[in-house]
Amino acid sequence: LIKNIFYSLQEKMYTLPSVEEVINQKTGITYRTTKSFVRFEFGKNVIDVLVRSPKYNDPENLVDDITKNLWGYKGRVKLRSMKDLNLVFDIIKQSYEETL
Repeated sequence: LIKNIFYSLQEKMYTLPSVEEVINQKTGITYRTTKSFVRFEFGKNVIDVLVRSPKYNDPENLVDDITKNLWGYKGRVKLRSMKDLNLVFDIIKQSYEETL
């Protein structure tokens, strides 16, 4: 279930120091330190994980470059299963480290 995948990921997020959830958003959930570093948008069977850059250490090539969309986030990962959880969290952590 997508919800369970998200809750597992959220648990990992809170292991990072100084992370806060941005509340009162119409759609999605954003996490930030001094700057936003990840945003989650939910589909029926997928979580779009938006990160600051498309260029991270990403051995599985999970990150799509969405720079052309001209949003604040330049990378996107489609998370569909628990098996990719640690890989996706590693990418999120790299995005997080850019804000420190």
